[in-house]
Amino acid sequence: MSIVRVPEYEAEFEAEEFEIYALPRSDANGASPYLDKYHRPLVSTDAILDTRTGVLDRSEGILTWIIEGLDDRWGYSFEPHGVYKLLVKKAKPLEDLGYMRPSWNNRYYVLEVLEEHAKHSELEALSAYLKTPKYLHTDRGDFLLNREYQYYTARIDDYAFTLDVDEGSDESCTVALAAFNTIDNFKAFEQRISTYISEKLLDLANDWLDNDDQGPITSDVFAKRITMGELAFRNDGTIEVYYDDDDIFWGHCIIAHIDADGNPVDADIAG
Repeated sequence: MSIVRVPEYEAEFEAEEFEIYALPRSDANGASPYLDKYHRPLVSTDAILDTRTGVLDRSEGILTWIIEGLDDRWGYSFEPHGVYKLLVKKAKPLEDLGYMRPSWNNRYYVLEVLEEHAKHSELEALSAYLKTPKYLHTDRGDFLLNREYQYYTARIDDYAFTLDVDEGSDESCTVALAAFNTIDNFKAFEQRISTYISEKLLDLANDWLDNDDQGPITSDVFAKRITMGELAFRNDGTIEVYYDDDDIFWGHCIIAHIDADGNPVDADIAG
């Protein structure tokens, strides 16, 4: 594996090279294919300080570069929320981002890591804050913020929960928390969603069972066999509910989709 500069990719960036301070949200842990023989790592940031202006940008940014060849490394390596001084180019802004997040226009092509554990009082203070665990306390239990994935997590009784942070926020999750608080009894909620799944996917379930030389089941039996394990509360008020399939679908996960009014609207299998 080697870090390389590819003209086709650099054409997406301005010509000027300049220095920034960056707080990466995580280390590089993968890369997408680029052209025929290259890969492109992407690392999200929680803060960028442009040394040309001294302005600190707390919106999500992206550090990127190109590597040739794959092994167990991705070129540059970053400590989550460490302070780094980098030589970069800034992405040319796209007027129409399509399906891409706004941070795509906040990409920085990393040309060189100038300093690790860089000294900058404002960034060092922010780094220390972001490395401190952040909890959300509720009457049902405490949630811990996962800064890399931008959601709070908790395990309460038999269920795992995630609460997305609000759109455009690093820490608040008012929308997801409000959806969480609308459910008074999660056992009753599980029964209701299990019934929906068993009716929605009954024909599919019996097709899979038939392919495994097993006899058909009723919707009541289907509902009793599956088990709710995780609920993901999204920042638009919707919920994704993940179920163990009891090997009906050969170990695939069942996902039920709940709208912002709390009503199940679809179910499918994945994984």
